[in-house]
Amino acid sequence: MSDVSGRTAPLRSWLGGVPTVWILADYTCETLCGPAISIVSNALADTGLRAGEDYRLIVVGFDPKDGVAQALAMKNERVSQRGGLPEQSYFLRPTGTDIRTLSDAFGVRTIYDREHDQFAHPAAAFVVTPEGRISRALSALSVDAANLRLALVEASQGRIGRWTDQVHLLCYGFDPAAGVYTLAARRLLLAASSISVIVLALLIGLLFRREFAAR
Repeated sequence: MSDVSGRTAPLRSWLGGVPTVWILADYTCETLCGPAISIVSNALADTGLRAGEDYRLIVVGFDPKDGVAQALAMKNERVSQRGGLPEQSYFLRPTGTDIRTLSDAFGVRTIYDREHDQFAHPAAAFVVTPEGRISRALSALSVDAANLRLALVEASQGRIGRWTDQVHLLCYGFDPAAGVYTLAARRLLLAASSISVIVLALLIGLLFRREFAAR
């Protein structure tokens, strides 16, 4: 696949060894594609994670008629300018075969409207692991920074983010129907039990230490 700079590389090369957020879009779309990219890129900029080091944004155009000019125009207009995100956002132009392969992999179905030269399709943002496995599917029109951060940290298997993110992932479960992380009672009880065991172990250790010192 090729990007707007003319660089052509295999799919795996675009992953960059970090979690990636993928959006399938029509570069000449006049309805939802532009707002979806803006919402996702702004959410990424607000996650507190570092573009390039912690994640990449990859947008794939599925209209074979769209060229470099259309892809570049959407990138310049819609991608947040904060945090070095434009340099770590890749707008790709695959071939017809690649488009079908990617659409099937992401489970995206499109319907072409000949009258308006537009594609009807779901507005989704897919979080992909550094190894290329689809980890989460989020709504591109309602995703927020908190949920996107958790999805990226989870996709990295703990290689990015802080220890507090791991605590959140321990207590929150992903709701695929809503596309967000929600508080899971079972996980919360497990986390509370784990903390109780740790505190109890520390107290027992402290008591033994004091008893040993008294002798």
